[in-house]
Amino acid sequence: MTRDEMLADIAYARTLAEEGRHAPLLGGAHLLFWGVVNAIAFAAQYAILEGLVPYMDGLAFAVLWIGYGAVAAIGMMVLRLRTQKKPGLTTIGARAERALWTGAAVAVLAVVIGSIARMFSSGDTSAPNAILGAAFALYGAALFGTASLSEQTWLRRFGWLAVGVALNACMFAAFNWVYVIASVGSLLALAWPGIILLKREPSAIV
Repeated sequence: MTRDEMLADIAYARTLAEEGRHAPLLGGAHLLFWGVVNAIAFAAQYAILEGLVPYMDGLAFAVLWIGYGAVAAIGMMVLRLRTQKKPGLTTIGARAERALWTGAAVAVLAVVIGSIARMFSSGDTSAPNAILGAAFALYGAALFGTASLSEQTWLRRFGWLAVGVALNACMFAAFNWVYVIASVGSLLALAWPGIILLKREPSAIV
């Protein structure tokens, strides 16, 4: 192999790597799903706390969060099947996106389980308030990481938005209307970029 042929091969490999780095991300449906589901759950939590829906001696909270868990489980199974049919699963951006959001999801799940368990065990209806600041901070970190590793720098704006929601969620955690902030924040910081990513996704493999 001549020097020119070797350089040509290196240039080709570099081009493939750069194309993989800039390939469309595949997490749009996940962001949209969680943005909408979270927004509905947070709005429902606020409605229960404010007495806008029947409290039912606390049963309303159980219905809400058990239902949330069921919808989340079913939704993730459907989304996983959907993503498997998309090209580009092994690109740098897609792998980074998947790893970062998986880590964030596990961390948020730990906070959710702990907070809800505390609510039922102690009767402290404000216990789930601790979820909001931690969750949005982790969302922001995942958005920043995905933006950097995939070079989709526009995602950083949503990372800052998520961090801003986290800041406000911590500042106003003692108030019921913090769930209004979280509900709107879910639509803006998660569902909105999810819609943008969905529009840029490649078609599914038939």
